[in-house]
Amino acid sequence: MRLTRPSFPVRSRGSGIATPGTSAGSSGSSDQTLFDEELIARLRRLTLLSKRSVMEGLAGEHRSRRRGSSPEFADFKSYSQGDDFRRIDWNIYSRLDELFVRLSEVTTEFTIHVLLDSSSSMDWSGDPDLPTKFTYARRLAGSLCYVSLWHFDRVVIAPFGQDLGVPFGPSQGRSHVMPMLHYLNRLEPCGQTDLAMCIDRYVRARRRPGIMLLISDLLSGEPEALRQQLRSLRSRAWQTIVVHVVDEIELNPRELTHGEPAELIEVESDERLRLIPTANTLDRYAAALNQWLTDVETACLDEGAEYLRIQTDWPFESIVLKLLHERGVLS
Repeated sequence: MRLTRPSFPVRSRGSGIATPGTSAGSSGSSDQTLFDEELIARLRRLTLLSKRSVMEGLAGEHRSRRRGSSPEFADFKSYSQGDDFRRIDWNIYSRLDELFVRLSEVTTEFTIHVLLDSSSSMDWSGDPDLPTKFTYARRLAGSLCYVSLWHFDRVVIAPFGQDLGVPFGPSQGRSHVMPMLHYLNRLEPCGQTDLAMCIDRYVRARRRPGIMLLISDLLSGEPEALRQQLRSLRSRAWQTIVVHVVDEIELNPRELTHGEPAELIEVESDERLRLIPTANTLDRYAAALNQWLTDVETACLDEGAEYLRIQTDWPFESIVLKLLHERGVLS
């Protein structure tokens, strides 16, 4: 058990039950409502943004940087050999005695690939009144996929733990919104995590790059392993967004401040560490945690991936959607 990977519920030694403020194994459709009408109404007014266009060949609602012959005018350019002479603007030629070609803008859809961490470490909350990381992650995945399907983008949701699970999609169009929401409601957490292997296997099975949305608590391997996968994604022309889901208790384990014997449980492997929290232990934990968080964020930024850290105690509609808007993920 390493303090640099804080994946634990806290239990009092000998009690055999979680202390107040911790809960695990309560995900699934019974763990609070994932989506309500108020949230869905807000999502209909949003649009998913991309830093660069990703071509798939079917028309969608997003502007492409590729110019083509659609009816919607975009710009002019000087005529050069090989240009379609039917696009020459003869009115400009009559005024300027130079040949210019009319350019128009081609719309395209994005392909959104959501890799959703469904490992056991996600199925935990430090407060029974707050959602688990898995519930929060599914809510986020569903919100972004809702926006994408509403604007006729293609969507794939791939849950993963130690291996890739049964995916949803690829699907496109508004008729797939409700099946997507039902899929996420029924999704269950399972087992351990192999983040690097799952990313690699998923990407190698795709011929075309897209937008990779990785939603995870990142409690698998070291930041350097994540860096290597992000580098591979960048080399294959994927646009990557990493959403790091954390619980406030993981950042500030206040349940360990009483000086009483405690047991940390690694919920995926069931490894256990018994200790008596002291000020020195908590300081070392905080230092190691901050270094780990810094290394994760640095790995993302160095490899051109957008990095967002989201806490499960944040109000979803008022803070998370606002954060996604400010970071250029939604508009």
